[in-house]
Amino acid sequence: MRRTIVGTCAALAALAIGLAGPATAAPVPVTALNCDGDTYQCTANLRFGDNNWKASWGANIFHQTPRSAYRAPVPVTALNCDGDTGKCIANLQFGDGYWRASWSANIFHQAFRSADGARLAAPVPANSLNCDGNIGRCSVNLQFGDGNWKANWSATIYHL
Repeated sequence: MRRTIVGTCAALAALAIGLAGPATAAPVPVTALNCDGDTYQCTANLRFGDNNWKASWGANIFHQTPRSAYRAPVPVTALNCDGDTGKCIANLQFGDGYWRASWSANIFHQAFRSADGARLAAPVPANSLNCDGNIGRCSVNLQFGDGNWKANWSATIYHL
């Protein structure tokens, strides 16, 4: 029964997205980014449809120490996620401005994840998203504890 309900919801979501037309095929802006040290997940709120669409991906959550601060990540100027491809893309403030970072993400509607609601209940706000082309990773500062907590994940860094 549960599979039937989940399948029906997925089919309805796919139908709704399909009826939306080609204008929705492009990546959509991210309105908020949060990371959860308990589940090692980052979740982005997407500006799409009824604004209950999310993207999530696994991330390493760690405490920043002076020893690990040697990296030279660059700031992110825009972050968009695409439900059709299951990828998030960050525009990097580097060089000629045509550098990007991308990574796989789970794109979902909050209402369809009610069974996982407890798992997604306690993310913390994130800011200062940066990506480093030398090591192929993106990182974000987490507003938690002493302010030295970070999340990072693998990303493909490329030039357009």
